[in-house]
Amino acid sequence: MTGKMTLRGVGPKFAALSAIYGMTTVIVNWHFYPFFQIDTVPYWILLMLGILFILIGVPFLITAILTVARAYRTNKLVTDGIYKFCRHPLYAAWVVFIVPGIVLLVSSWIGLTVPIFMYFILRILVQEEEAYMESVFGSEYLEYKKNVPCILPVGWIKSLVRNI
Repeated sequence: MTGKMTLRGVGPKFAALSAIYGMTTVIVNWHFYPFFQIDTVPYWILLMLGILFILIGVPFLITAILTVARAYRTNKLVTDGIYKFCRHPLYAAWVVFIVPGIVLLVSSWIGLTVPIFMYFILRILVQEEEAYMESVFGSEYLEYKKNVPCILPVGWIKSLVRNI
């Protein structure tokens, strides 16, 4: 890869594809309402879970944005803080927490396919960012990549459960 990758990385492509798919599910959900409504779980449970996911996701997102902006300016590989839990916490905030939280709030089965779609499309798109990171940071990034999950913040979830 030649030149420096922009601060946004593959984010614009990811956002555009996610928005197109998300809007498609909104239209299908609206057109076939109430067919896709989640009615097997009381809404108050979906509401509480949705709010919880969003309350976790927003600080996760803000922390990721601030950290990646700082790292981009200094051109250093960040492997601590939020980056010790997943390599792409900015995307993880959307895929794992915020979008699923919103979907739970609107109580839509078809909406649950949106974060799944986002996960798979991100796994494809993020390869570009990872190739760039490998070209810039070499073996340091390869070692980090070997030890830290890509999107799902498994380490964070494990440490949260241990502390409860």
